[in-house]
Amino acid sequence: MPNAKTNNVKNIIFIGGVHGVGKGHICQIIKSNINIVHLTASDVLKWKDISAIDNKLVQDINETQDLLIVNLKKIVDKDKRYLLDGHYCLLNKNGESERVPFKTFEDLNLSKILIVFEDTKIIKQRLEIRDGKDYDLEQIKYFQNMEVEYAKEISRKLNLPLLEIQSSDYNQETLIEFIDENTTRH
Repeated sequence: MPNAKTNNVKNIIFIGGVHGVGKGHICQIIKSNINIVHLTASDVLKWKDISAIDNKLVQDINETQDLLIVNLKKIVDKDKRYLLDGHYCLLNKNGESERVPFKTFEDLNLSKILIVFEDTKIIKQRLEIRDGKDYDLEQIKYFQNMEVEYAKEISRKLNLPLLEIQSSDYNQETLIEFIDENTTRH
């Protein structure tokens, strides 16, 4: 089990939210305005090597998060800034919402965090179009509320700046200013 932080420099900004909320789109906007490396937790984990790509269930959340930290250590360069796109909560092997271990966020040595939220009917529609299957609206609501509350708790406990963003209605300038501190613009 890794217990060292990914690096000593706080150069990782974490952006989280439920599947289908629009994190990837927001990350692209940030990346097109700021010199920052965008990583997805799925890519860092090499999710396609450990699970079916469309599988949202995580067999062992602790083990998966340990792997995330180990793999990030291989990628992160102290002279670059990173935007890590992931989740504050995951669906465990039983399909139940479960918090990512707090230790993961400690080990990431983050500088800031963001939580993306959206009307759950919009998320449901996006997921159903993207994945071609039906999703339970109540489960999405529960999962999103859990993510938002946990992001706030992490922000408080780690004394990290937190920005809450509604993916369909946010101020791009406010978003860029939040991210841009100590970051070079394009």
